[in-house]
Amino acid sequence: MAAPAFLASLRHDTRRRRIAYAVLALVLAILCVVPQPFVARAKIVPQDSNSIGLGSMMNALGGQLQGFAALLGGAKQPVDLYLTIGRSAEVSNAVIDKLKLVGPGGYADRTRATTALSHKVDVHSLTGGIIEITARTHDAREAEMLTAAYVQAVSERINALGLDRVRHKRDIVDRRFKEAAARVTRADAALREFRSRYKLAEPEAQLGAELTLRAGLQAQLQAKLVELETLQRFQGVENPQLQSVQSEVGALRAQIARTNAAGEGSAGPNVAGISAVSGAYLDRYRDYRFAQALYEVYARSSEEVAVEALTEETAADVEVVEAPHVDADRKYNISAVALLLFVLLAAAFTEIYAPVTGLHPHPPGQAG
Repeated sequence: MAAPAFLASLRHDTRRRRIAYAVLALVLAILCVVPQPFVARAKIVPQDSNSIGLGSMMNALGGQLQGFAALLGGAKQPVDLYLTIGRSAEVSNAVIDKLKLVGPGGYADRTRATTALSHKVDVHSLTGGIIEITARTHDAREAEMLTAAYVQAVSERINALGLDRVRHKRDIVDRRFKEAAARVTRADAALREFRSRYKLAEPEAQLGAELTLRAGLQAQLQAKLVELETLQRFQGVENPQLQSVQSEVGALRAQIARTNAAGEGSAGPNVAGISAVSGAYLDRYRDYRFAQALYEVYARSSEEVAVEALTEETAADVEVVEAPHVDADRKYNISAVALLLFVLLAAAFTEIYAPVTGLHPHPPGQAG
């Protein structure tokens, strides 16, 4: 009952109330600067493949790699992902282990250490994809150590995730590369067997040669028919020259007739024969070209993954734009500042605003 009685006396005693406001404001003003808070900060930019020239190297290998990079997860990661990594339990646990925050001289268990870190350390993003890590404590050395530990933990975590992603991509590409190589071998064997069976050259060369032969026979036939018509007008039926031309016309017609029927000679099938097998031949040739193109794409993708794996292993994980350091300007205890402002507002309301407006007039005999 002492506290309610004391508050009631302050409500009716202006002098004591003002002294209480002054004492409370003085205490809070001291607490704003004592103990002195320190803020350490660092700015980092997580690297991607384009920042180290990987994109230009892959462009030199072929345009297909850009599509495969996007398909297999090679595109630049969003800033939100790096924020999630920086605030993850894996990173905080790595910091706790590195600084030995649990045990003698530290926190009782990992849960309390994690809670304390969540109050002391903040990870947020800035414009331009920059990640800023800040630590606020009452010990300058502790703040700087926390910031440096977070930078290292975030870097190691990003590196581990990058290696896992590259390993997964390498498994996929290697498996598909082996399948593509086997497919090329099968398609090439089928094409060679088909060519050997029908004595075929390249489709264009084979078909072109047969068409040239047939066109030549037809031209010769037309010429002999014109010659025959001329001889029939001026020569008799028993004329030897007329009979010779008639024999040549018959031979040419027989040759052209043979080209209309599917057949195969020592040089391969004729025009009709190549027409009969051209569909199956072109199917095998198309399968071979597709398998070869697919093999080339996966060969280039395998090289891209190998270069990316080398990059992940040798390049810096993050680019440190601003190394961990303690801010030079004076910091204040935010909670004490907030309470001080609240006390000042309460004093202004009860001592100035309320009496002036009549909301809380002083009792008779108690006016200050």
